[in-house]
Amino acid sequence: MKMSDRSSILDLIKKEDNFYLISHMLPDGDSIGSLIGMGLGLMRAGKKIRMFTPGHIPRKYSFLKGSELVINTVQIDDPDITVIVLDSSDPDRLSLFKDVVMRCKQIVNIDHHVTNQRYGTLNYVDSNASATGEIVYGLLRDLGVELDESIAEALYVAISTDTGSFKYDNTTSHTHLVIAELLDYGLSPGAMSQKIFDERPLSFYILLKGALSSLELYENRSLAVMTISKDIRERSGATTDDLDGLVNYSRNIEGVELGILFYVESYNEVKVGFRSKQLDVSELAGKLNGGGHPRAAGCRMQGDFETVRTKVMEEAIKMLQELPA
Repeated sequence: MKMSDRSSILDLIKKEDNFYLISHMLPDGDSIGSLIGMGLGLMRAGKKIRMFTPGHIPRKYSFLKGSELVINTVQIDDPDITVIVLDSSDPDRLSLFKDVVMRCKQIVNIDHHVTNQRYGTLNYVDSNASATGEIVYGLLRDLGVELDESIAEALYVAISTDTGSFKYDNTTSHTHLVIAELLDYGLSPGAMSQKIFDERPLSFYILLKGALSSLELYENRSLAVMTISKDIRERSGATTDDLDGLVNYSRNIEGVELGILFYVESYNEVKVGFRSKQLDVSELAGKLNGGGHPRAAGCRMQGDFETVRTKVMEEAIKMLQELPA
């Protein structure tokens, strides 16, 4: 990251009056929290904004004030309006919005993924930040925006989810300082944590049962693999939202270093999730045209399941074998 980009982004936001804001497909807590936090913050600063995300907001984040303002259809119709892309490491993650976004005159890319492709006309990518929400907090502060409960709540969700409720190694002392300030706006961390981490529909547990029944161990039980077929998901009544967090059950087994979840979306497309304890799975995902964080990453691959599985397993085992004993 060049610090001049951050300064230029602040200057641009102060100067311009209209903005499009967008986050990535299959939105998680950081993408939704950053999007809403930034959007509501700019509105408080007197800016005109429209917020977008491919697909829909998962139900566990629908309690956030401002979520009703997020649009999931392509309504970016003026290429001269600056578009701010949040938490998206590459343009492909914008899905159906990609082409129209990339035609915009000014693209501001704000992210914290080490795999970010820096595709914006201005890029603020800070891989030391725990979450994009942490970056948004700093930007709003430097813009002189007075936060309110709704903004603070959105940013709390962004940061708490991307740190695994502050369990992951990306949690820093600065992360806790930011959270302390957000809590001063009257938030209820217990109630929010119940909504975003604990409450699950019955369909999730039926899906989890199917995933655990597929569990396989390799490499002296250091590699755990689970598979969910499209048929299993449909029979469970689960949605794609219910996939969130399933892969963690493979990584959390004692002695397992790397957990992998294969989700067969169709006969020629497979979604793959990676979780690890020490291995840099962002590197593993990068080799498969994916991305993410050092301990949590993923990719989408074209091809039939057996072909995709063979390729992924080859790369995963190779990386495991290269780990120091």
